[in-house]
Amino acid sequence: MKISRRALLRGAGVAVALPFLDVMRPQRASAAPADPKRFVAFFVPNGTDPGAWHPKTEGPLSAEGLPPCLVDMNGFDAEREWPAGDAIWRDVTMVSGVDHQVICSDIHSPAMALCAHTDGGGTAVPRKATLDQYLANHIAAETPFRSLNLSPTGDTAVTQGFISFRDGGQVEDAFRDPAKVFDTLFSNMGNPSEEMDDIRRRRASVLDWVREDARRLNLRLGAADRARVEQHLESVFELEKQIQSTTQSGCAVPGAPTKGQSLHGKFKQMIDLGLLALTCDLTRVLVLQYSNSWGLDFAGYDLPDGVGDWSDHFISHKLGDRDRATDLDGLPQAEAMRIANARVVQTSRFKVRRFAYLLNAMKAAQTATGNLLDESLVLYTSENGDGDSHGRTNMPIMLAGHVGGFQTGRAIKANKPPTGALHCSIINYFGVELSEYGDPAGKPIAGL
Repeated sequence: MKISRRALLRGAGVAVALPFLDVMRPQRASAAPADPKRFVAFFVPNGTDPGAWHPKTEGPLSAEGLPPCLVDMNGFDAEREWPAGDAIWRDVTMVSGVDHQVICSDIHSPAMALCAHTDGGGTAVPRKATLDQYLANHIAAETPFRSLNLSPTGDTAVTQGFISFRDGGQVEDAFRDPAKVFDTLFSNMGNPSEEMDDIRRRRASVLDWVREDARRLNLRLGAADRARVEQHLESVFELEKQIQSTTQSGCAVPGAPTKGQSLHGKFKQMIDLGLLALTCDLTRVLVLQYSNSWGLDFAGYDLPDGVGDWSDHFISHKLGDRDRATDLDGLPQAEAMRIANARVVQTSRFKVRRFAYLLNAMKAAQTATGNLLDESLVLYTSENGDGDSHGRTNMPIMLAGHVGGFQTGRAIKANKPPTGALHCSIINYFGVELSEYGDPAGKPIAGL
């Protein structure tokens, strides 16, 4: 006997989705769904100093051998709104040598940071879907949000304020206000109201009525399908209890974000809310864009070597450029360069500490099958490799997490493959087997 899903739903008479049952299957076999896999992209602007970033040798990482820009991956102290972080380098793989120059013709285009297809000569807008959107097509499943794109920058220029695109240059909108993120994701769960109470009462009565329909349906099903229906109804009832509570196991509903935060404060709130969305399985694809190419500064953080209130963009240009920190102009050349180099290391370390905060928070976030970091692959990237020269032939790539058996605690030196090779390697860890990807096409990076 064949029973269609439509017939079952019509018979139930309510919009309560049933699980996929054997009697709904086509005649061919179908594999069971895999455990959740999650992807997180973490974008910071202005690249780095490649000489102080990339490990000198390939192979296992060690706390003692971390390059100057990455020393805080071995732990760091609290810093304003950011708490202290534990050593996290064992959960990271460094990748050097990826050539992004052939992908983007513009010297500053965050929009192309997650793209592996050439922009076609100067448009600086992706023609094909960015990595996050490609993966969302395969791993979003039935989550309420196919992907979440969070960025505290107020810049809404298409090449600066967005880094997530679908095919044909269709931009994925970004949340820019933590309060809006909270209201969209959690306000109904964490802030009961009379309207929500009415909704919950209706849900309870609907579920009571469906229970009797399900009992009659069970008389027509095989043992395996009966077990699935029972399991589904139990999960629905459990969800109802969770919605009526202000907290869930592994999915604590936060308080509403405080307003008036700096860019850094907003970004931390967005990280925290984004990770809760992953933990609650509201989405499996999260994009975090710290800033556009000009809006990041370090006012109030007292970074060493005189970073002061200079913007990250001005610090990235060491000497001689018009967009430079001009307080070094009167110093002898050698001394000015020493300080300029040291400043880039300090700002790179600052950005790495924010990435380490993300990874530590993911490692602490418990899910039904482990923790977020074990179930995810996290990409650290930028729009440039060398922030001073705008060179993009050696990008500052970090990968973290263990989805698909990904191995961390190592450094991999690639021989100038295009970004498509990096993305091909990443995509394969999500169970999508590709031999090459991108334009120009790249094969998976050896060892990655």
